[in-house]
Amino acid sequence: MSQENPIEKRLKDKYKQTPKWAEDFPIDQKQDSNVSRRDFVRYLGLVSFGFFAGTAGVWLSSLFKITSRSFKPMKIIDKEDLNVGESYVFEVPGYKEPAILVRLNQDEFVAFGQKCTHLQCPVIWKKDEKILFCPCHKGAFNGTTGDVLYGPPERALPKLKIEVLSDGVYVTGMERGELA
Repeated sequence: MSQENPIEKRLKDKYKQTPKWAEDFPIDQKQDSNVSRRDFVRYLGLVSFGFFAGTAGVWLSSLFKITSRSFKPMKIIDKEDLNVGESYVFEVPGYKEPAILVRLNQDEFVAFGQKCTHLQCPVIWKKDEKILFCPCHKGAFNGTTGDVLYGPPERALPKLKIEVLSDGVYVTGMERGELA
């Protein structure tokens, strides 16, 4: 005479048969399937390998990222329309982020992405100090190179390639970094 499990007996009395959920999720551990340590370590190894492969892929793609990108030359402004020491904000087609052009001297122009690399606040040109200043967190960038001078930003501003021709100033591509 076999003794019936008291839990199964109670379920049969209440529902007139064993419910489907009780078959799929048994209460008795002997009926439940356990994961062995070997299977657990195998799953853990597979997940760890997946994380490693993803991280390695991101790292490798950053190594081979193109640092200089060219696009169709676009006229920004006539040379005569921007005085020495002044700046001009312009849009680059295909990018959401605006750029800023600065005339450093009679023949030298530089252009950078206008968003600070810390928290994306717009940088402004300070003529007297010859810096690009972020008013949000008091960060500053070198007006000639775009490198960080002080403040919370850790990366230089994206720098655009500029070509000065007789009829104006043109942007021809990216020299460093990437605009958003």
